[in-house]
Amino acid sequence: MKKILPLLFFLAITTLTAQQIIDNDKTPQNKNAGRVLKLEEALRIDGEGENYYYNGVVNLQIDASGNIYINDAWSSNTRAHLVKFSPEGRFLKDLFRQGEGPGEIQSAYNFALSDKKVYVYDYMKRKIIVMEEDGTFVREFKTKSDSFNDFIGIFEDWLVFTRKDTPFERKTSRLYDVNNVIVFISKDGQTEKDFYTFTNQLFVISSAQGGGMMNWDPFMAKIGDGKLYVCSSQEYLIEVLDLKTGQITSRFRRSYARKKHEMREFEKKFISKYSAPKRRFDNDIRELFYDGGFLWIKTSTEMEDKGQMFDVFDTNGRFLDSFFINTNGRIVKIDGDFIYSSETDEDDLPYLMKYKINK
Repeated sequence: MKKILPLLFFLAITTLTAQQIIDNDKTPQNKNAGRVLKLEEALRIDGEGENYYYNGVVNLQIDASGNIYINDAWSSNTRAHLVKFSPEGRFLKDLFRQGEGPGEIQSAYNFALSDKKVYVYDYMKRKIIVMEEDGTFVREFKTKSDSFNDFIGIFEDWLVFTRKDTPFERKTSRLYDVNNVIVFISKDGQTEKDFYTFTNQLFVISSAQGGGMMNWDPFMAKIGDGKLYVCSSQEYLIEVLDLKTGQITSRFRRSYARKKHEMREFEKKFISKYSAPKRRFDNDIRELFYDGGFLWIKTSTEMEDKGQMFDVFDTNGRFLDSFFINTNGRIVKIDGDFIYSSETDEDDLPYLMKYKINK
């Protein structure tokens, strides 16, 4: 971030109650905002090589030694992978073992790193697998809850998940309030507890019409330095949850020009069939990244010649910077002065690019 942000002078800010919102202007503190970041290729890892293959990047993690771990997209036609590479991009091992036995993963999963261990959540079998960084099986345990929507990451001795509690009564097709519950599970699997609940809305189809759901409000969360940064609204708003106290410590936003939603054909048919509400705008926030005391926000603003617009805030909710990143794919991780992007070539073959951010 030192190469992106200018030196910031100390700003005195008053202590805020959980009900107050920090409102930022549309213009960040960096006078060079609106630029396109200059990127220099630092590393490329092709999706297929000797003894390995992966189908794009769903999640990317880096251990203390700089080794890169990638889990890819699972489908009914292809098995998943959890491939590990050296910092120089040399293939080391595929840690994924498909199956239903101890240490084996059935299909879709997510993972996180902590204390030189790899923690894998198997969505289908509802179990957590613990392995060494070289893939050696340590243990596994079943979760007490039926299922989770996302494995967010790890905070101290807790695995952090989200569970969406949908309404049981579905007499009519309409928007319902739903609870997005933050759940803590101890690393040994002995303790599982609901920690905090965020409420937003989901369109639910009545049982008489066959059941089903349509996304309405988003829910995304990112752990950073003992806090959970959450977006659960279509509009530009971040809530900060203290993972020690279970209290919302701040909320912040900035003035943002919303992007009108372009309705696709399947949406028109869905709305007509189920009398669903029409979406006027795209979700302002697309994705969250946390790195080195800064929250990066991928916004809905995209320009053909500049790429995707990202905003940067500090932990006090101050709007520091805004710029465009133009790559041939999707940003999957921010790591200091480097950006990792999941991309495809002209033959639609996947590869991972590591870029160095230049001034």
